[in-house]
Amino acid sequence: MPTTERLFRLAPLPALILAACLLLGCSKPSAPAPETPTAATEKPPPAPASFTTVAGIFPDGPGKELVLSTCGSCHPVACSAIGQRSAERWESLKNGHKDKLTGVTNADLEAMFTYLKATFNESKPEPKVPPEFMQQGCTPF
Repeated sequence: MPTTERLFRLAPLPALILAACLLLGCSKPSAPAPETPTAATEKPPPAPASFTTVAGIFPDGPGKELVLSTCGSCHPVACSAIGQRSAERWESLKNGHKDKLTGVTNADLEAMFTYLKATFNESKPEPKVPPEFMQQGCTPF
């Protein structure tokens, strides 16, 4: 009797396995896992702009022409485009230039540094300035 009891207890097992297989086979396929980017699927960052003139480094905007015509009188104007300074640093530089730029009005000085603060700051990528645009060297800013 113990063997017959054991057989009756195991009899539903094949039916359960068959039912599980049918359920799994008939269910909707799960959504594919999102792809994780790999080196092959990632897009490379855009190539840095290639500047052919110093003026090309400076995007258009109010104050650009003043910067180009004034800043180069003491140092390569391209030096103004590197370093991505904070607004506080630009303000300090403006105050330090007041005595040096005697032929520049306060309004023009303000326009130049407003342009520089807005264009070359910590929130923007630093332009890749060709070394030949800074051959005379840049003073530490």
